[in-house]
Amino acid sequence: TRQVFCVSIFSSLSEANDGTYLIGLVDSKELEGKLVELAKSTDGVRKIYTYLRVKKSKYPCDSLSILTNLKQNLFKDSVVEGTNVRVSIVGCDVVFSGVVDSIEQEKHAIWYAKHIDGVADVYSFIKVIK
Repeated sequence: TRQVFCVSIFSSLSEANDGTYLIGLVDSKELEGKLVELAKSTDGVRKIYTYLRVKKSKYPCDSLSILTNLKQNLFKDSVVEGTNVRVSIVGCDVVFSGVVDSIEQEKHAIWYAKHIDGVADVYSFIKVIK
């Protein structure tokens, strides 16, 4: 059998945001477990944050449209400064990560995501450093 996954894996080693993130779609819960175990067994990984979902055959949204619309809004927003926030689309869910200076920046990002057609859920791993 062939197992496929589309997962963003990244580590953030800043003082405010120390961890490894696994964000994306996997074919099965079994594969999700394997990815988490692989991360746990990797030297230097201290914390693991996950937002992994089993992939469905079809989604009632256009993930590229969600991403494009959200990135445009974040880039134009003077409070968020869109380049400081990572955006992942998992199915029809928006997942944020990164480091911001204020809770207001996180609130703005979440507000934009919740007001885009097709977004089912919004989750934030954003760390506020002030």
